[in-house]
Parts: sequence; C-alpha cells; structure tokens
Amino acid sequence: MRKQQGLSLVELMISITLGLVLMTGVMQMFLSSRTVFSTHQAISRIQESGRLAMEFMSRDIRMAGYMGCMSRATEVFNTLNNSTDALYDFNMGIEGVTVASNGTLPARFSGILNNPVPDSDVLVVRSANGNSAGVTQNNNGAQIFLDHTGEIPGACPNDSSSLSGLCAGDIVVVSDCEKARVFQITNLTATGGATQVNAVHSSAGNVSPGNAISSWGGNSAPPEERFGPDSEVIKLSTTIYFVAENASGGRSLWQKIGSQPAQELLEGVADMRIRYGIDAAPQDGVPDQYVAASTINGDEWHNVLSVRVQLLLESLDDNVLEEPQPYTFNGQSVTPTDRRMRQVFVNTIGIRSRLP
Repeated sequence: MRKQQGLSLVELMISITLGLVLMTGVMQMFLSSRTVFSTHQAISRIQESGRLAMEFMSRDIRMAGYMGCMSRATEVFNTLNNSTDALYDFNMGIEGVTVASNGTLPARFSGILNNPVPDSDVLVVRSANGNSAGVTQNNNGAQIFLDHTGEIPGACPNDSSSLSGLCAGDIVVVSDCEKARVFQITNLTATGGATQVNAVHSSAGNVSPGNAISSWGGNSAPPEERFGPDSEVIKLSTTIYFVAENASGGRSLWQKIGSQPAQELLEGVADMRIRYGIDAAPQDGVPDQYVAASTINGDEWHNVLSVRVQLLLESLDDNVLEEPQPYTFNGQSVTPTDRRMRQVFVNTIGIRSRLP
C-alpha cells in the first residue's frame, strides 16, 4: 500500500472501457427482456380478449329467439307498444346491420348506439334468458298468476322488491310450448298468503314502452290468450354488440342490454364482421350459405340458423413488433403503418332453437 501512488491514465482508460463493455451487455439484456415481456404481454391480452369476446357473444347467439319450450315454428304475440322498434321486436330473434362508411345507421337503430365504428357490423340478439316463474292457474284479462318463489327487498329499480325474481317494468314472455305472448309487467303483488304472485299487464303509463293491449286472457278468451299451470313466465332482453371507440381513443367491444346505457366490454377489439348462415329453400335445417346482413330482408331473418363472427384484435400498445405486421381480415389483406400486434378470431355458432 505504501508504494501505491494512484492510477495512470492508461489504467483509467482501460477501466472505463471495460465498464462500458459490461454496461452495454447489461443494457442489451434489459432491452431484450423488455421486448420479450411486451410481446408476451400483448399476445396474452389479445388471446384472452378474443376468447372472452367469443364466449360472451356465443352464449347469447346460441339462445337467440329462445321463448321457453317453444319450437321455432310457434307464433309469438307481441303486445308491447312500439313492438317493431329495434329494442322490442321480439318476433325477430336475431338481426344484424352494417354501419355505413360515414358512421350512420338505419333509422331502426338510430339513437340507440353511441358512435359505432364505420364499416363495422352490429349484432342484435333477442331472447328469454332471465329469471322465470311457473304459472299457477289460468290467467284472467288483467294478470298472470305465478308461483311465489321468494322476495328480495330493494332488488328492483326505485328500491322496490323483486317477487319470484321479477320486477315491475320487466318485459317478459309467457309460454306453454304451443304459443307465447310478450308483455310488460306493470305491477307485482304477493297474494294468497305469499304463495302466489300476480303479474299485472295493464296499459298504465308508469313503464316504458308499456302495453298496447292491456286486457287479454280469461276462460272465454281465444286459445292464444289462455295460459294455465303448464306455462312459465321468463324475462326477455335485447342484447346488442358493436365496436366503438373508448375514452382513451382506442377501440373496444361494447354491449348494450335493453334500454340501459351501453357498457364497454373488452378493450383492443378493432373491428367486427358477421356473416349469417341462411337455410335457403328447400329448407332442410342446414345453413346453405353465409351472407352479410345487408343481403337479408324482413322474414328472411327467421331462416338464419347460425352466425359466423370474425373479430380483429390488436395490442393496446404500439411498437410491440419490430416491423408492421400484415394481416388478412374480412377477405382483404392489410399492411398497417404502426407496429401493433394483431390477431383475427373466427367462430361459427349455431342457434339452438333453430337447428334440428
């Protein structure tokens, strides 16, 4: 130590050079690890979002047009006001529409959806998929008599109680496997020592859309208006899927249920295209061709047996890849200008109530 006089300039330069070489190696390892992590994270998010999106949509598509134990050929009597509006047309179990290039929608859907992505598809599914209750006795002209399965205080809007899983204001269908009738419950009361629930279907103005026909049923009514103990009442809903921008400027899959505000379901869904499997004449219960919504008119929607969904998923972050990733979506090859990761998901789902 007594002979140690310090470091020479050569020794100092050699030390700095060795340090730079080591730091370069460490930085290279860090950047490589970060790239690998970002890539794996993007893959995981895309695959998870694609799987969940298909799961949500498949669940509703399979149940499209379901009205209890009815067959596809059974007629549904819709007694609601505005029964041909997009939210209340329960005679049409499934329907689709394509957003125009300028972002506009047909008048039937105008004002319902908030700014869907231009040139994307919108899917509408209507079915009975909520709570149900069995009918206990023949109905009369004012109400349906239901089995009382329980009361939940404060479970309904305005902090009112639900009875047998139903609330005043619910749109429901009563079905007995031969016929069905759609109406809105205007009032629910427990009677018979809390063993029965009376579901009133008046034309009172305290619910929306309300009932166009307030009095139906009874012993002297036509057969299509009579529902007895072999019937059940099930809550109906209209579910709409579409792609729109979110608050951060990216694109997401959105879901709208009935008249409730649309909810952002999954981030990273950039586009959606849907084709509908039509059973053309002679009808044999098998889809003959898959066509776009714009080629289907009126009653042809009743011949849709399956739905083919195509989703384009993209990573939330840019610069995930070293160079732009070409992809093919909706039959077109695209080379983007960014370096996001993208993946196309395709799934064909059958409608259970319409298949053999």
